[in-house]
Amino acid sequence: MAQLNKHQGTDEITYRNPTIPPGIKIHEVPIVRATNTALDGYGCLVDDPKDFTVENGKFEIVPWPHNGWRGLDPGTGDEGGTTEGSFRLFWHEGNLLGENLALATTANKYLLGLGSLPGQKAPNNSPSKDASDQSIDCVYVWYSDYHPDGGQMFYSKNSPFVANLAPAVGDTVRPEDFTAFYVEAGKGLYIHPGVWHNAVYVKPEHAPVEIFGRQGKVHARISVRWPEEFKLVLRVPLSL
Repeated sequence: MAQLNKHQGTDEITYRNPTIPPGIKIHEVPIVRATNTALDGYGCLVDDPKDFTVENGKFEIVPWPHNGWRGLDPGTGDEGGTTEGSFRLFWHEGNLLGENLALATTANKYLLGLGSLPGQKAPNNSPSKDASDQSIDCVYVWYSDYHPDGGQMFYSKNSPFVANLAPAVGDTVRPEDFTAFYVEAGKGLYIHPGVWHNAVYVKPEHAPVEIFGRQGKVHARISVRWPEEFKLVLRVPLSL
């Protein structure tokens, strides 16, 4: 596998081939059912994606930060709007992969989670959806990120999904800040700018699937690499 480093953060190789040392520690992330009460501070459930737009004020775009002493001119720095499109989720060789078709970049393909860790027996993830697929009940997560420039929305008509979220605590995020939220099929999730997250996760029997995504067009991304910084991975359940 390719070795992660600070200079590889946006390339496709990094996001598809992280280094996970054998015997790495595991942090268990708790899971709860996603409700608007449970999501308070993170975001909210979405019944209709059309209800969350910049124009009606429900989709947040944050003025772009600046470093100088001159302030932003009023009404500027947040004019990029949103981009949207399908987010493809599929299992391949025991791991959950994703492709964000809303982004015009070569770094839009990700290893979202591993079905097993080095040294563990990997379940069979053949497309046949046989009984062995049912044995995967979690993903092991090696990175998380947040977007300082805008919110993000995921919506699925046909499949439930799990989102792994932490509050907008800034760059000092820790593993224990995270909670997994189980979102029922036919619902979506909107998260505020600065909320730590990954993409979303589905069980093998619900994949491949395309869910609808909307996000800030700038798509700035600030990430934490759990094996490098904390010598662990997050174990995120895929069901309640």
